[in-house]
Amino acid sequence: MVTTDIKITLTSGQKYKLRLPETLSEIDKNQTAIFLFDNMKVYEGKSDGEVDEDGYFAIFKPNKNFGAAMPYNRLVGWAYKRGGNA
Repeated sequence: MVTTDIKITLTSGQKYKLRLPETLSEIDKNQTAIFLFDNMKVYEGKSDGEVDEDGYFAIFKPNKNFGAAMPYNRLVGWAYKRGGNA
């Protein structure tokens, strides 16, 4: 596991040590993760870790078949989600 020195605490009180954006391709697409972006917004969902030719990757909402294309160059880090809400 390659992590950053960035540690975050969510409003739920859960603490995470983020993994480097460069490790996104290693993500388990079956596990829910949290994603921190450079605007300090946290998103929750699943991803296959693939970045397209325009520099975007998909985050799929839990239990949904649709998601959002997010800019990879704004990703600060990510971590697998533990129980509770992000």
